[in-house]
Amino acid sequence: MSATSGAKRDMPAGLLKRDGRYSIRRIIPKDLQGLYGRQVITRALKTSSYPEAKRRCIEEWLKLDREFDAARQKAAPGPAPDDDDHGPNDARPTPLEEISPTRISVVEVDRLRRQRQEAAASGKLQDFTRRCRDTLRLTQAMLDGDMEPSHPLAELEGVRNALTSVLNGEGAHYIAAARQAREAVDRDKRLQSGPELTVLVSRWAQESKPILRTVKRTSTVVEEFEAFVGRKPAAKIERANVIAYKDHLLAKGQTASNINVKLSLLSLPFAYALRNDIVEKNPVQGISVADKRKARDKRRAFSDEELARLFAGPVHQKGDRPEAGGGEAAYWLPLLALYTGARLTELGQLHADDVVQESYIADSDKEQQTWVIRIVENQERGQRLKTEGSERRVPVHSDLQSLGFISFVKAAKQAGHKRLFSGIKGPAVGDLMAAWSKWFGRYRRSLGVAGKDTPFHSFRHAFKHYARLSGIQAEVHNAITGHETGDVADTYGGPSYPLRPLVEAMKLYRVPGLALPPPANGL
Repeated sequence: MSATSGAKRDMPAGLLKRDGRYSIRRIIPKDLQGLYGRQVITRALKTSSYPEAKRRCIEEWLKLDREFDAARQKAAPGPAPDDDDHGPNDARPTPLEEISPTRISVVEVDRLRRQRQEAAASGKLQDFTRRCRDTLRLTQAMLDGDMEPSHPLAELEGVRNALTSVLNGEGAHYIAAARQAREAVDRDKRLQSGPELTVLVSRWAQESKPILRTVKRTSTVVEEFEAFVGRKPAAKIERANVIAYKDHLLAKGQTASNINVKLSLLSLPFAYALRNDIVEKNPVQGISVADKRKARDKRRAFSDEELARLFAGPVHQKGDRPEAGGGEAAYWLPLLALYTGARLTELGQLHADDVVQESYIADSDKEQQTWVIRIVENQERGQRLKTEGSERRVPVHSDLQSLGFISFVKAAKQAGHKRLFSGIKGPAVGDLMAAWSKWFGRYRRSLGVAGKDTPFHSFRHAFKHYARLSGIQAEVHNAITGHETGDVADTYGGPSYPLRPLVEAMKLYRVPGLALPPPANGL
C-alpha cells in the first residue's frame, strides 16, 4: 500500500491507494462484527483519480453509516423502524413520501454525536471533523445541483443540517450551513480550474519586479518542472510532484546546491499564488536536499596570497583596461569590494551621484565631513538591492581615496556619465553584471586564483574577515555590509544608522600585508 506524499494530510479517513487505484477500508463497529463475520470492510472505488476517489470515499462512508445503523435496527428486538429498515443484505428503498428532512436531521445528529464521542475517546477527533466537513461540502454540492445526487434531496438536506449542527453548534442550521458549503464548493472549483504555473510566473514577475536574470531562471526551472510532471493548474500540483522532481534531479547527478537553487526558484510563483489566494498551500515549502559540504567549501574569503596575486595582475600593475572588464571597472571593483564588503551588483550599478560628502559629529563634538558611497534602491535608474536592509551608507576608506577614487568619481560627473562605471555593458534592467562576472572569473583564473569557492563574492567574505581582525564590532560591520542576522534590530539600520561609528570603523579597517597597487590611470 502506498499513498502520495502530497495527499496524505488531506486524505479522508479510510482512503487507501493500491497499485495506482483507490479503495476505502473501514473497521466495522464491534457490536456488528459478529453480524458481518469480519472486522474490516474494504471496497474498491474504481478510480485512480484522487479528487474522484475522495468524493467516492465520502459517499461510500455515508452509505456504510446507513448500513451500520440499519443493521443495528434489524438486529434489535421488536418491530423495525418504518423508514430505514434495510440492512447489509436488504436493499429495499425508502418511499420518498416517508422522508422528512427534519426527521433525518434528528436521527443524524444523534448518530454523529455518538461517532464524535468515539473518535474523541480513540484520539481521532481531527479525522472525524475533517470527514464531516468533506461530507458537508459534498452534500451541499449535490443540493445545489453541481453533482449528481446519491440520495433523495430531502434526505441530503437532513444530512446537511445535521452535519452543520454538529460542526458549528446547535441552532446553526440552514442558511449559514448552505452558504459556507457553497463557498467551499465554489473555492474548490476555482482552485481546480485556476492558472497554470507558467502564467503565475508572469504575474509574480509583474508584481514583485525581480531582476531579469531571476525571472529568466525561474521560467527555465518552471518549464523543466512542467516537462517532468505535466502542465496542470497550479492548485493541482501536489507536494509529491515536487518531491518526485527533486528525486529526478538527484538521479540525473545534479548537486545538492544546484537542486536547492532550483527549488527556491520554483517556490517563488507558488508563494505569489498563496499570497493571492490562488492556491491553498505552497507545495515546495520545506523540500530541499541536505548539502553535506562544509561551509568553508561553498564560498570563502580570498587568502592573503590570493589577494596579492589579484592585485599584482596587469590590470592593477600595468594599467591594462580590457573592454570585457568594463575599462576602469576592472581596476576599481575589486578594490571597492575589498574595502566596503559590497556585493558586485551593488557596486556595478552605482551612479556618480551616489558618492557624496556627508556631515557627522565627531568625538570632539565638532561637525566633520566624510565621503560616503550611498547604496540605495532606485528602480527608475535600474538600481535594485537584495533585501530592504541592504540600503546603507559606506564611508570611503582612506586607501581608496589615496588611490584616486574621489577624483575618478568627479571626472565621471564632469563627463556626464550617469553610471559610475559606464564601460560595463549590460541590460539597463536585468543582470547588469553577468558578463562582467564571467570576465572576472577568467581573469582571476589566469592569475592562478582558480578555486570554485573563490568567486567575486569572496571579496565580501574577505571584508568581514579583516573587519573582525581589525576589532570592528559585529553590529557596525554588519551595518557597513548590509548584512541581516535575523535580529529584529536589523530593521533599524540602513541610511539612518549613525555615521560616526561607521567612519571610526573604517579608520580601524586594515588588510595586513596588502601592497596597494599604483593609482588608477591618470590619477
